[in-house]
Amino acid sequence: MSGRRLAPLVAAILVYAGEATAAECLKAETDGQIAEGRLERVRFVDVEYGNRVEVAFILNLAEPACLTGDDDIDKIDSTLKIHVFSMDKAVRERLQAAVGRRIRVVGSAFGEHTAHHRAPIVMHVTAVKPLP
Repeated sequence: MSGRRLAPLVAAILVYAGEATAAECLKAETDGQIAEGRLERVRFVDVEYGNRVEVAFILNLAEPACLTGDDDIDKIDSTLKIHVFSMDKAVRERLQAAVGRRIRVVGSAFGEHTAHHRAPIVMHVTAVKPLP
């Protein structure tokens, strides 16, 4: 195949690959987003708040994740960590029980925007499922 014919083919493949990658990003502020990884419980010392200790659940991903959204904070190209949390006591207990294990979480993601967010993507989790 000549270089003239190959160039458009390569360009089309690159465009398609870019669209496939974008389609796989988590969508900000959208319920039902899914992420999988190994859950870790991490302690942080917040010096600005009198050395207050904060604990965060961090989902360590096997594959990088990205986030798309309308706000600039919701545009994350790639990360291997998601800070997961829940306002529901039962879900928090499932997160606590899953520390050190591989899990799948379902929820709504957004970009970090406070000093208390401990990963580029933060997810309000509504469901936790253990993985083999």
